[in-house]
Amino acid sequence: MKLFIATFFVISICTASVGSAADLERGFMDYNWGQNIKEFPNLEKLYTKRHITYYGNPGETYFLDDLVIDDIVFGFYDNRLLGVYIGIDTLEKYDKIMNYMREKYGLPSVKSSSTEHLTTHKWEYQNVTIKLKADQIDSDMKVAFYYDPLSDALRKEKTIEVSDDAFRFFPIDKNKKPEMIPFLEF
Repeated sequence: MKLFIATFFVISICTASVGSAADLERGFMDYNWGQNIKEFPNLEKLYTKRHITYYGNPGETYFLDDLVIDDIVFGFYDNRLLGVYIGIDTLEKYDKIMNYMREKYGLPSVKSSSTEHLTTHKWEYQNVTIKLKADQIDSDMKVAFYYDPLSDALRKEKTIEVSDDAFRFFPIDKNKKPEMIPFLEF
């Protein structure tokens, strides 16, 4: 029975039918965090962006009460399941997810960006971070679940890349005192 809730709440909202929130620590539905992509022959590769390869399972549909959830993407880092992303196409689904998450995990931290017109609600549950995002201009909405141990490894890898390629403004030898040039003189 693949009754599930839009996103984790797709996974969690149906706690009675699908499982409990403790299941989120293990994975998302039948997909375990860190599990190798080779174990999911039904997933089809959608695209790769930097270090993450995204997959979908065409034809797979979940239900949240009477709402159909069918826009689910799985993200794999180093061939291991890192995240689950669920597109939300109606305000009704967004509201149901928001209410469920607040009920289950409490009040989220909220971050808004006026330049990007994006609002992100964030919950942390054991080793999973859940983000519910809404773009006020484009009306794009999604909920995402991230497995923290792999997210941390990905962040670390990106940091190493940046530091290896970083441009140094002041190539100062730490054994020499640099000559200071005044920026402005009055």
